[in-house]
Amino acid sequence: MNYDELRKKVLRREGLYTLLYPPLYILSKLYCFGASIRNYLYDSGFFTAKEFGFPVISVGNITAGGSGKTPLTETVYQILEEAGFSPVIVCRGYRGKEKGPAFAEPDPERFGDECAVYSLKKYRTVVSKVKAEGVEFALKNGATAVVLDDGFQHRKVVPTLSLVAVDPFNPFGDGHCLPLGLLREPLSGLERADAFVITRSNLVSEERIESLELFLKTFKKPVFRAEQTFSHWVDGNFNRTEPPQEKEVDLFCGIGNPGQFVEMVIKMGYRVRNLIVFNDHHSYTEEEIEKLKELKNPVTTEKDLIKLKGKIPNAKAPVLRVEAYGLKEFILANIKNVEKAEEEAVEGDFSPSGVSTFKATH
Repeated sequence: MNYDELRKKVLRREGLYTLLYPPLYILSKLYCFGASIRNYLYDSGFFTAKEFGFPVISVGNITAGGSGKTPLTETVYQILEEAGFSPVIVCRGYRGKEKGPAFAEPDPERFGDECAVYSLKKYRTVVSKVKAEGVEFALKNGATAVVLDDGFQHRKVVPTLSLVAVDPFNPFGDGHCLPLGLLREPLSGLERADAFVITRSNLVSEERIESLELFLKTFKKPVFRAEQTFSHWVDGNFNRTEPPQEKEVDLFCGIGNPGQFVEMVIKMGYRVRNLIVFNDHHSYTEEEIEKLKELKNPVTTEKDLIKLKGKIPNAKAPVLRVEAYGLKEFILANIKNVEKAEEEAVEGDFSPSGVSTFKATH
């Protein structure tokens, strides 16, 4: 049983799991209180934040994991690149050993799974445990704009624009802060957002989307719908490949919201024969890999595939694509008065280097 399954049993108060509800409820209230105090200290100026004179676009969420933030980050990068910027993604490199700031490489152990995937796709990506230092490092190394990955709760950097990804499957983390729910701060924190992007809007009912839009519009900020589909498929070595020919697939993943992944695979016409779910950002053991090798038609996510290092040769992963109508125009309109940082001649070679050659297929 992974953590999310345990948490849901406690929320439903199933059997003996009811005993865990009171302590987790208290811890959740304390978590919310701590987050509120922290936000107040930043809002009041007691804690200071650094503002940069060039576009810094934060892409974040208010819940822990699984909101569709990663493909949205890639989309924002592409928008900036197509507009003539030289963008760099700055991220913490969750569970990676690298403290940075340093340019990411396709090494999930050192740079974390998300940053390793960004790097593999040729997005220039800086890993830095201190994100303000990462932004400065990116600027010194040729960036003219920064996409701040998972930046909503990172108050030490003042973004030019703050986009919040909202998952329509569980938009507000079951109404509780961690650890009982998935909220990373109280919903009042959404006041800081400049716009909301409802991810995977094509995977739920129109009634659900409209209800969510009504609530988000109470914050008097723009709300965009993003449709998430599969662009193409890659094999264990991240080479483009054909989709699985057999219609029965064996899914395994260690992501924040496995339900949406399953839903997307089913919508593509596949039937799920086996489903194996691990915790978010799971590191696979050799024993687990040997068991996964027994799957007949294994399908997983990009973040899981990169950690397997080709050890499951027949595994395939779909590459996600996001269409967020009107978002490009909104972003460019809101950074048009922000000067693009001057491109500097940079000595040395970086890996990856130069401007990304990865393009959206839409």
